[in-house]
Amino acid sequence: MKPLSPRSRLKGDPFLPNRFIFGDAIEAGGIEQYEYLIHTEQPAFICRIMRREIAFAGAENDTFASAMLFDPEENVTYYASNDGLALTDFVFYCPPDEEPTVGKLQKICDKAMVAYWALDAAYQQVQAEGSPYGRQIRTVIRAPHTETELTEAIVTLADAAQRASQSARHMPQLIAGTHAALNTGEPRIFTHAQFSLSHAPAARSLLVNTARELIAQPDVARSDGAFIPYELWAMPLLYSTHHAGDCWFFPKLTALEPVLSAGLGVAYGKMLHVSPTLFSPEMLHESGCQALVHLAGMLDAGEAFAPSDVEAMLATYQAQREQFLPRLQIGWVVFAVERGAIDVAALEDANPLLDTLMPLVDEALSDAIDYEEASVFAPTHLWEALETGIEAINQQRLTVIADMLEKNLGLEHIRARVEYLPAEGAYQLSLHHTEEDNALVTRFPWLVTPDITPNPEEALVHLKMHLTLLGIVCEEVVDRRH
Repeated sequence: MKPLSPRSRLKGDPFLPNRFIFGDAIEAGGIEQYEYLIHTEQPAFICRIMRREIAFAGAENDTFASAMLFDPEENVTYYASNDGLALTDFVFYCPPDEEPTVGKLQKICDKAMVAYWALDAAYQQVQAEGSPYGRQIRTVIRAPHTETELTEAIVTLADAAQRASQSARHMPQLIAGTHAALNTGEPRIFTHAQFSLSHAPAARSLLVNTARELIAQPDVARSDGAFIPYELWAMPLLYSTHHAGDCWFFPKLTALEPVLSAGLGVAYGKMLHVSPTLFSPEMLHESGCQALVHLAGMLDAGEAFAPSDVEAMLATYQAQREQFLPRLQIGWVVFAVERGAIDVAALEDANPLLDTLMPLVDEALSDAIDYEEASVFAPTHLWEALETGIEAINQQRLTVIADMLEKNLGLEHIRARVEYLPAEGAYQLSLHHTEEDNALVTRFPWLVTPDITPNPEEALVHLKMHLTLLGIVCEEVVDRRH
């Protein structure tokens, strides 16, 4: 290479840049809140990119739509689109008489949006290629707490609930404290805090409802400063297997996303993400459903939540599946969707949607496990779906076993004994034959609905009701809680 004189002009034939360049900028406090778009062709300009929904005529279209808008209060022009992006602060690098008309600028910005989402898809593809599962896997690691720190966190949260129950002006502190407690990955903070409020039912109820709302209706903060309001929905999935071993990761469940979006009337540009992790009752019970608080943020970032190492789980599953163990299982297909984006009228008759979903569910299951039959339920809000799924599997297990006993032994000599196992989140239901020295005939779990505050008393009422309907006497109930 030859050195150039400081007074000389640049020489050579440079490689022309891409028409649209997207990037971040640095400021004193770090990375700026908004990304930038640079348009390198004439009319050349720079503008800021905002993740912001701005209402305009046509924004509710099922296909892409945009508009140019002027805000007289801010004295600034916006390019708004119905895919959740807006452009503003246009600065042109051309003579004033060459600045584009509003119509021409809108067309340029429309093309920029195509390039932006293509770049976004490319980034996601690169990220997916770094993982054999199509998404980067993330597990939640508990923040370490000494016993002193744990006690202090419990007392602080309980006190915040007490103050908020006495005055609404303390609600922001309760919301922030509950959010922080749930996100530590240490479920004992919230659980023990709400237990400690048994003497203050109003404060306890306020704390519980705050946590339920934060889990089921999370606001996801993105790195660019935008907040995306999500809500969690779920579909109970029942399936039968003939072997031991539990698998909870099904990468092909993400193929349900476009079908759910279309079937639920989700508008163009609204986000819907399906978790490839199938949530089991045991998984939810272990954290008291608190692990779900992380789900929407991970899905929005193109990641997948995992309760533990996926490879280790798969290795254990492969080793255990050699054991013969016929059983009926349940899991929940959980998805995060932008709040209010679902057309609830589309669920008045969910059968067409379920018919379209079922082949994709079958493919996702068969790609990972051996199973016999499967059925998926209509999507509902998270807490309702958990209750519906537990009710379905409990009834189906009891009905199948009762039918078998009726055919082989008759139910008139069958007696039930029930033992609550809090560590398992279930009652163990044992059925005995009175004519055979109360010999044990069979036993199986009657599950308690997973929740941040499980209600075993309600589950026991339902169990006794179903036993009564079958004519089976419940002789004994043992509660192992201390």
